[in-house]
Amino acid sequence: MAKINIMGVKSGSKDYQVHVVLTEEIEIEGETVDNPIGEAFIPIAHGTSEVDIKDKILDAANKIMDKHKDSINKRADIETIDFPEIT
Repeated sequence: MAKINIMGVKSGSKDYQVHVVLTEEIEIEGETVDNPIGEAFIPIAHGTSEVDIKDKILDAANKIMDKHKDSINKRADIETIDFPEIT
């Protein structure tokens, strides 16, 4: 399960940009840590409703998760390749 983190907001004259980072908890040496799995910068026009903002953030988070799932599959494929020893 991933967590949506709002890392920052930059405001411009006509719109603003929300920096979203998706993280998942992993265990490293017995300690649980947040591991970033992807990020997005979402442009939002001033005056956008809260519901529409939430929808844009959720859409971006789902796209990040889809790419993350794809990268896990690619990693599994790459790990099956036999590499020679480097000396």
